[in-house]
Amino acid sequence: MYIDRSKFSLDQPVSSLDPNRGTYEEAAEWQRYGPVVPVTLPDDVRAWAAVSAEAARSVLNAHPDLTSDPRHWGAYNRGEIPAGWPLLHLIVGESLLNADGAAHRSLRGLLSHAFTPRRIDALAPRIQEITRELLDGLESVEPEEVIDLKETFAYPLPLMIIYELYGLIDSDQQRQLRGHFRTLLSVEVSSAERQAATTGEREVLARLVADRSAAPLGDLTSALLEALDEDGGKLTQKELIDTLEFILSAGHETTVNALTNTVLALLSHPDQLTAALGGELSWSDAVEAGLYWKAPVRTVFMRYALRDTVLHGVTVRRGEPIAVSLAAANREQYATVPAPFDMHDSRPYQRQLAFGAGPHYCLGAPLARLESSIGLSQLFARFPAMRLAVPESELKPVISTAINGLAALPVVLRPASASDSGDRAAQRE
Repeated sequence: MYIDRSKFSLDQPVSSLDPNRGTYEEAAEWQRYGPVVPVTLPDDVRAWAAVSAEAARSVLNAHPDLTSDPRHWGAYNRGEIPAGWPLLHLIVGESLLNADGAAHRSLRGLLSHAFTPRRIDALAPRIQEITRELLDGLESVEPEEVIDLKETFAYPLPLMIIYELYGLIDSDQQRQLRGHFRTLLSVEVSSAERQAATTGEREVLARLVADRSAAPLGDLTSALLEALDEDGGKLTQKELIDTLEFILSAGHETTVNALTNTVLALLSHPDQLTAALGGELSWSDAVEAGLYWKAPVRTVFMRYALRDTVLHGVTVRRGEPIAVSLAAANREQYATVPAPFDMHDSRPYQRQLAFGAGPHYCLGAPLARLESSIGLSQLFARFPAMRLAVPESELKPVISTAINGLAALPVVLRPASASDSGDRAAQRE
């Protein structure tokens, strides 16, 4: 079927970004229209979507005609975006996500001190300790008892690491931040509830900043406070809170989905799980294969055209937004057929886009990989006979336009026939 892509415009979207639709079903449809397609986002907000690997890289790699700054979004400036639009909190603000050029390099340079290889490696013992504590809490699970591994393990692990990074030691503040964050992730809350959660989250972060200002702990927040200078320094207090808010969102959900998606892949491919348990394949191999098999980020929002520009055969007008479908672009060659999960062959995922590309490549990717590798190795060492509690076909995806994961991962940690071997593995740990 011939498609005249030169006539594409946001006035006539050809598809939609639907949180209730399967990520790869959507990707297959979009890629039939070409590398860049006009789509509708929730509430009939219009945007272009880059869906091929080539288009995704060109948009993400500092394209001279595009910017990350939402102040260049025409519809937003014209007041056409509802105040309660569910994606707005991902887009507006003065964080690393929305900065370009010198401003981006300056802010990324400040944050990079917390994500150096040496600092990441130094976190490994604490990640191992937190992982053991979480798994210790699951030791009382009875044979054949069903638990949600996402809720009990994959969700709290990266959140507790972020608390460590932030120097957030107040248990009440931890509880409040987790509650507000969960509300913001939900698609089943009202605009008023979402706004209240946004306000509450920022209030907790503001108290954290005040606490670390009074008593620095050598953490990320304390380091950023050193750059805080209201009189024209490198970082304003609003930028600091926006940055902490961004890291919380980007650094947590990515790892949660990477963990749950890869656990599902391993449980669905028992031969490869056996090879990993036996040391024939590494847990790092499992992480990389899982990231390629099912990228944890569905869509990146957004870039904006600084001027009318032709992008892969379509004309993007000044002020129009472009979203990047990482999940689609990451495994483009498998858009219409199931992608393989293959820990033996690293070639397909050597240039994967699970963590983006270009100047905005995820700063925390090495930390997410380390958390996932440690989490997987200790989880399966403790519960080597774990199995899915329901058929894979019955697992439900999380309803989201931004993330790509499971709403829940029900498992049996100790099948009745293997409870003894699970106990022995726990004792070895």
